[in-house]
Order: sequence, then structure tokens, then C-alpha cells
Amino acid sequence: MRSELKVLEVPSGVPTRSTAGDGLYSGSLARGCTQCIRGAKMVLFVTGVCDMGCFYCPVSFRRNNRDVVYANERLVTCDQDILDEAASMKALGTGITGGDPLIVPERTARYIRLLKESLGSRHHIHLYTGRPNIPGLRTVADAGLDEIRVHPPESIWSRFGGTAFEKMVVESRRLGMRAGLEVPALPGMMDELAALIRSASEAGAQFVNLNELEVSETNAAELRARGFVTANDYSNAVSGSDDVARAVTGMDLGMPVHYCPSTFKDSVQLRERIRRIASVVRWSGEVVTDDGTLLKGVVETLDPVALSSALAKRFQIPPKYIRADSARKRVEIAPWIAEEIAPELEETCYVVEEYPTSERTEVERRAVTQR
Repeated sequence: MRSELKVLEVPSGVPTRSTAGDGLYSGSLARGCTQCIRGAKMVLFVTGVCDMGCFYCPVSFRRNNRDVVYANERLVTCDQDILDEAASMKALGTGITGGDPLIVPERTARYIRLLKESLGSRHHIHLYTGRPNIPGLRTVADAGLDEIRVHPPESIWSRFGGTAFEKMVVESRRLGMRAGLEVPALPGMMDELAALIRSASEAGAQFVNLNELEVSETNAAELRARGFVTANDYSNAVSGSDDVARAVTGMDLGMPVHYCPSTFKDSVQLRERIRRIASVVRWSGEVVTDDGTLLKGVVETLDPVALSSALAKRFQIPPKYIRADSARKRVEIAPWIAEEIAPELEETCYVVEEYPTSERTEVERRAVTQR
């Protein structure tokens, strides 16, 4: 139990500012972060394969060490899937992650070129890597990568200088990219984390992002074995991580520090991205909720085309408020119209709430009163 980590003595440092979702930063935010806060950054997961073995890795079993590609939640089977997902949210940029993207540098470079050529040179792309791979770094830089975030393991935080990870930062700057670090705020390692940031600043790094440590299905056993516990009963955040991150963000360490807590990821990052997607993909018969989900009326049927035509004629429903979804075997109707006509229907009518993402995951459905 690491309750003693909640009390930290921190020297006076630099002014900090807050972000939505209880985040914190000193200096200025990296461009990739500003787009993420707006929900305008697509997440491109280029492979689940990684050979670094970080004990805190949160990647899900569905992706962990599997050579799969996802654009946000969409499984990618061809390049067009990536462009379609970017279009669905009017993405201003892309964050490339894994696994480790530099395990497959040629694939990663191809996707960078695809995005730059299709969406324009202003489409901002940043990449996370925990792999000291200089040839791979040069490959993605040549493809047009804008920003790199190096993830050194905790074992070298206090001796960053002279390592292959320092060379990654130096070479990234030489290649014309913005370079920074991104690491978890590990409880009990405030001094090592501060030493890492000072050394990285001396090497030319321009920012550091700290993530709150969280328990996931894949790292829970490793975290428990090291004595880490959750901070409370309603989140997966690890006790002590928030304290370390806030303390370090306020120190004068030579470069901007941004702390991204778990609450930000849940309440801001995902929510804003979902709302952004909803505003693009919704049709006139759907209502966008405050959380970015979509509400609609649904009548399930084996012949959606015939039923939608019959309902539109019978109830004089304007075409923009009713449509046939043949793939899902249902008729979709504006929810306020569904509520009105449901008592007159033989079929069961539902008001459905679902995410606007490619898989359209259903959140809730409610049967509307029938006659």
C-alpha cells in the first residue's frame, strides 16, 4: 500500500494552468495536445506489436502484441478506411501509436504519406515510440512526420544522458521534427522523473507529457505485484500517480510539462472526439446528445425498404426524417416522430441511443409504447 506517496515535498517552481478534464500544464502545449483537447486528433494504431515489455502497458488484449491496424475504433482493412475515419471527424491531425510504430517503420511511413497527400501538409501528425530505432526514425521523418514523443523506460530515467533514447531526441531535432517525451507518472519516482526531464531538456527535447497511471485488463497483475492500488472505487487511476504528476508539472525543469489525467481522457478527449464525429456523420433524423451519442427511432424488419416507404406514406413523414437501413434490417426514424407514431404501429418501435463511431455501438434502447 503506497499511501505515503500522497504527501510530497515540492520546491517552488513555475506557474501552471489548467485544462478541461482537470489537466495541468506549464509553458505551452504541444500542437498535438491542443488538437487532442479539441477532439480533432484521429488515433492511428499501426500495430500492437512491441518488444519493450513495459509493466504498465495498458493496451487491450484485443490489440496487445497483435499486428492489427485501427483508425480510432475502426478496424483498418485498406487505406480508404483510414481516410474515411479521418473524414468522419474532420480530423485536423493524427496521433500514431501502438504497440510501437517503429517496429513497422515502412508501414508507418506509408500511412504518414497517405495522410499528408490526401489531407494536406497542414494535417499535423505526431508519433509515440518506446523503441530507440534511428533508421526507423529517419524513415518516418522523411515521410513528413511533424512531432515525435519518445517513451524511455523507467529503468533509465535517472541516467537518460548518453542512452539510445537521448540519441533519438537529438536526431529528431536534427531531422527537423519537434521532439518531446511522453511517460506515465509512476508513484514513488518523482525524483527520477524530474531528473529525466532535466536531462531531456539538455538534449534538446521541447516538451514532456505525463500520463496518469491507470489499471487495465492487461497490466492489472503487474501493477498489483508492485504494490500499486487504485486511488478510489470509481476509477482505474493508480494512487499516488496524480500527486507525482502535479508536483513535477509545477517544477522548473527547463521545458514545458503537460499532465494528462485519466479524467481528461474519459471526460474530454473521447467525448469531444465523439461529439465531433456525431456532428459530421449524423443525418437529419438523428439527435446529438450532450455526450455526442445519437438518438433515433428504430423499427426492425426483414424488408426495410418496403416498410420505410409504407410508413412515410401512411404518416406523411418527410424523406429527410426516415430511411431504410438494409444492412441492419431496420427502418430509422427521427425520434420525435417515432414517439408520435409508435402507438399506431403493429411492429415494436424503439428509441435507440448509439455511438456515432464506425461500429455504431448501442448504448441503450427503449421500447416506445404501442397501442
